[in-house]
Amino acid sequence: MNTKNMKFFIYFPLLLGLIFSILSFRFTSPDEFTGAPVWSPVYFFSYSFFYYSFLNLLLAAPFALISLVNKKVGKFCAYIVLSVFLIFFVTDSFVYQQFRLHLNIAMLQMTLLGGGQVVSFSGSMILQICLLMGACFIAALVCFWLANVLSNTQPRFKPSYLLAFTLVGLFVCQGVYGFGFAYHNPYTSKVEENLPLSRPLHFNKLLIKTGLVSREDVYTFKKTDAKGAMNYPLSKLDCSGGEGYNIVFLVVDALRFDMITEQTMPNVTAFSKNAINFKDHYSGGINTRHGIFTLFTGIPGSYWDSSKASKSGSALIKALQTRGYEIGLFASAPLTMPEFNQTVFATLPDARLNSKGNNPIEKDESAIEDMEKWLTSVPKNKPFFAFLFLDSVHSAIFPETEEFTVFKPYWKEVNQIKLSNDFDRTPYFNRYKNSVFFTDKNLGRALSFLGKNIDIDKTIIVITSDHGEEFNDTGKNYWGHNGNFTKYQAQIPFIVKWPGKASIDIGYRTSALDVVPTLLPRVLGCKNPVSDYSVGKDLFEPSGRNPFVYVSNYSKDAFVEKDRVVLINEIGVLSFLDPAYNPAKDQSVPPYLKQVLEESSRFLKKH
Repeated sequence: MNTKNMKFFIYFPLLLGLIFSILSFRFTSPDEFTGAPVWSPVYFFSYSFFYYSFLNLLLAAPFALISLVNKKVGKFCAYIVLSVFLIFFVTDSFVYQQFRLHLNIAMLQMTLLGGGQVVSFSGSMILQICLLMGACFIAALVCFWLANVLSNTQPRFKPSYLLAFTLVGLFVCQGVYGFGFAYHNPYTSKVEENLPLSRPLHFNKLLIKTGLVSREDVYTFKKTDAKGAMNYPLSKLDCSGGEGYNIVFLVVDALRFDMITEQTMPNVTAFSKNAINFKDHYSGGINTRHGIFTLFTGIPGSYWDSSKASKSGSALIKALQTRGYEIGLFASAPLTMPEFNQTVFATLPDARLNSKGNNPIEKDESAIEDMEKWLTSVPKNKPFFAFLFLDSVHSAIFPETEEFTVFKPYWKEVNQIKLSNDFDRTPYFNRYKNSVFFTDKNLGRALSFLGKNIDIDKTIIVITSDHGEEFNDTGKNYWGHNGNFTKYQAQIPFIVKWPGKASIDIGYRTSALDVVPTLLPRVLGCKNPVSDYSVGKDLFEPSGRNPFVYVSNYSKDAFVEKDRVVLINEIGVLSFLDPAYNPAKDQSVPPYLKQVLEESSRFLKKH
């Protein structure tokens, strides 16, 4: 084996790693480390060096093997591939500085196929791009030459030592990040927020199991004064006046839009007859995380990670606090997973985070009881906001007594392994509907209590959900939620009883992102332009509505139009599906993508 040749394939990636580390400053703002501890920038640039050196080593490895057969071909290929990677890195830095987003395939599709909707290329811009590409190739060529020179010398440190040093450095940086993530350290999180392709490891459960970190450290909110990536709202909320109504959110996890019937939800159906019914209402997510996040913030679910890192809170809660509202949170499932205590409720460090009970049935009852006790303690002269979040439907659980086994036959025991495209959904769907029927009784109890114990003429009551639930409705073997962006998973009920407003059915499409820009100006008297804190529209304004709604899940973003779904999938590829989740006939890039790009980065700090 030619040791000089192998030396080259260690030196070359590591030298380029230094270039990557130096250029990482382009992913920081001028005040990024102002007030930060000294180790924060040291960690940031050290992580960058070790991480990108490691990626370069991985990219170069196949060509090191090729070089055993043909040295020149192997080196040349490594030079081209790593140069292209460097070009990608530099290009991404320009995208990040402008939009606070990272380059992906979807953005390239929008740019190259969007007819200038996102970026239009002038002659001078094309020249600058060519010069930058040339500079990257030259920088890589210098590293290439130095690697060759070093390969022919006898350095003090063997290349194998440098390789070991790089791997140990990467391991240490990953470990620091893991501990920092568990302790909500905002300085370590910058490497995941700012750097492209950076996916550091999270190992909270391992740290808890080994006793190195306590469960309280991981799941208890810690407020920080550190500067995060979010700039939300854009200006301090100026809220005074308004209708000043009390607000009650009654939210049922995983409640389908088509469950509001006399058979499944008699209490809610009766309530809806004297309320405003939004018949084409979509969640901002097909999971709990993004559904609740968009409801309280009015911004797309893609901001979740930045919000969590910055502890930026929600515009709704901030406005309520500004107006002196009493705020009560009564969730059946913990508000720490997903980390709502660090996102939408981040400005409420003493919030109620858990319910007592051994199962969702008991926890739902505990949440309702605590809400009732809290409401009776609220001073009569104080406005209040109450959030009740019930979980039994999400678990498809109910007391299996004659009273609640309305829909038969029902699946006695859920076994997800049995689900397939050929599985008869009826028993499973019946079990779900029984849980809905049971939850309707709980909602009936809550509504009855509200009617007897608060001033109903001064209270807005909202009944809605965080996402839908599918039972293979499309015939494509989708079950549950977080799987696709059809109406079965994304569309939800939205029923509002608003003092002074007549009951009516509203047919135009609305979204969870429209709730905040409705409540803040109308009820809380916020005078900021809506664009300061939301991308949504007033629920009661039919004109000027977008031709799409934002819907997110853990790995995808979708723009749901009337007749198709424009999807950015896991690997960043833009695709087009019809409402039944078949390939859409219309494969054209939509004209609103420039708007999407702006709204997806508006609330991130710019350089």
